[in-house]
Amino acid sequence: MQTLIHCITLLLSVVLSSVRLSWLHVSVINALCARVLLSLQVTMALIRLLTRLSGYVHLKQGLECLGASSQSTRLQQHTAAHSSSCNYQLLPDCLELSYGGLVMHFDYVWLRDHCRSASCYNSKTHQRNLDTASIDLNIRPLKSRVDENTLFLTWPDGHITRYSLTWLAQNSYEGQKRSAVQPRILWSADIYSSAQVPSASWDKFMSCDEELKNFLNNFLLYGIAFVEGVPPTLEATETATQRVSLIRETMYGRMWNFTSDFSRGDTAYTKLALDRHTDTSYFQEPCGIQVFHCLRHEGTGGRTLLVDAFHAADAVLQRTPENFELLSHVPIKHEYVENLSEHRNHMIGIGPVINVYPWNNEVYMIRYNNYDRSVINTVPHDVVRRWYTAHRQLTAELRRPDNELWVKLKPGKVLFIDNWRVLHGRESFTGLRQLCGCYLTRDDVLNTARSLGLQA
Repeated sequence: MQTLIHCITLLLSVVLSSVRLSWLHVSVINALCARVLLSLQVTMALIRLLTRLSGYVHLKQGLECLGASSQSTRLQQHTAAHSSSCNYQLLPDCLELSYGGLVMHFDYVWLRDHCRSASCYNSKTHQRNLDTASIDLNIRPLKSRVDENTLFLTWPDGHITRYSLTWLAQNSYEGQKRSAVQPRILWSADIYSSAQVPSASWDKFMSCDEELKNFLNNFLLYGIAFVEGVPPTLEATETATQRVSLIRETMYGRMWNFTSDFSRGDTAYTKLALDRHTDTSYFQEPCGIQVFHCLRHEGTGGRTLLVDAFHAADAVLQRTPENFELLSHVPIKHEYVENLSEHRNHMIGIGPVINVYPWNNEVYMIRYNNYDRSVINTVPHDVVRRWYTAHRQLTAELRRPDNELWVKLKPGKVLFIDNWRVLHGRESFTGLRQLCGCYLTRDDVLNTARSLGLQA
């Protein structure tokens, strides 16, 4: 820059010396030149100053980074060498992992507790070998690294844990929050009818695991499933249910068999309609699956009503979230008393109408039975009216005609109902009608589904 200024000065001198100008013109031009040169010199000085300051800032930042690396509270950020979609930070109280578009956080105690090495975990039974109480609650990994698919942590005792990045994403709180525990298809009458869900064939159902798997898949998706061609006997019905699960014995017995004869006319016909409901709402753990088989009917009417309560609950959630919140948090009592000469029963079940997993708000059980609902004494007075309003909205959704699926049960057609999801009812009937059925243990139904590779 000094050379540039010197050249400009010489050039101006030559120009001035070759042109005849008055002394005034020369003075003016000299003054302007002096100002230009001064401006250039000032500019250059500023540039040099800024350059020095920039170097100082970079040096200071570098020193700060070097000093901070020795402090335990400083963040450590790492990026996988072979995967630009994965990076993580060792924060003071947890590990932050970014992978597959999801940002997750894992407590260090959680990470040590979930080590999947052979000494800490039995991969055959999915049971933990590690004593959780032996883990230091202030534990932190000494070393860490990540490759394309795996995170490696070295603990203070030298133990190395390997975590699949996919496994971490699937089992993180953030991952669970946006995924469903049980995939389902919510349905109205038209949706279910249009899906043309096939019934299982009795012969294949009893002999072929693939037929059983398809049956259970439909049951998990829709909450109802049918088996056709079953011999119209209580024994064959029992055999069909045992293909799916253990039978749950209750105070009503193991298998029940009802015969009703209302062949005398319209008076009985109008009195025996049953509104939609879930069974055993007065159990602390309502029965999970209900089975119906109409062995005989000589008369009219008697169709079975089915309503997807999860579909109705979702409508409440979408339209009035505050009502959904009330129905899923306010506990309600259901009660049943039976005093007979042979035995006495007094059952009380307590829980909200809508039961949800707290981490993702996914509905897993509906407890809805207006017949069995007990005295509402678990709700403060300033909440009661709002609860009634919310309950009325849910009831209106459950009673919408387009949500009602009517099915005529007949001999040979066995119906399995998810009693935690699908409400059932029955229209009134005439004539002689024989119905058998039972309750199934929910755990065993889901166990059978999982053993066949289904998510349940």
